[in-house]
Amino acid sequence: MTETTTSKPMLWAGWGLTGLFAAFMALDIGMKLARAPVVEQTGAQMGLPKGSGFGIGVMELVILALYLFPRTAVLGAALVAALMGGTAAIHWMRGDPWPSHILFGVYLALIAWGGLWLRDARLRALTPWRAA
Repeated sequence: MTETTTSKPMLWAGWGLTGLFAAFMALDIGMKLARAPVVEQTGAQMGLPKGSGFGIGVMELVILALYLFPRTAVLGAALVAALMGGTAAIHWMRGDPWPSHILFGVYLALIAWGGLWLRDARLRALTPWRAA
């Protein structure tokens, strides 16, 4: 039997995770679009081209909008996972610590997907948890 509705607690938990993810991304995007000096400094340390933070911020803004819009939320979540995989790869190549740097993007992607999974019964029907 597939689930076709979302209970209120699941919906609230899903939107809570979505809000947490969106708040973090809004902060990150805002810093990049405002061209905060720390973005340029961090990008230089990571080997990114000078001035690339703004373009990355625009890309993140588009991905966040796709994720927050219900019709494109699954596409947005897939792009979030791809973006966070890229950040994990850059940190790995630099030899950064696992829990705080390499896996941070993975944590964010899991929060984004978890929020979507909790609030969308159709996604849960595609990816059910099965008891052994």
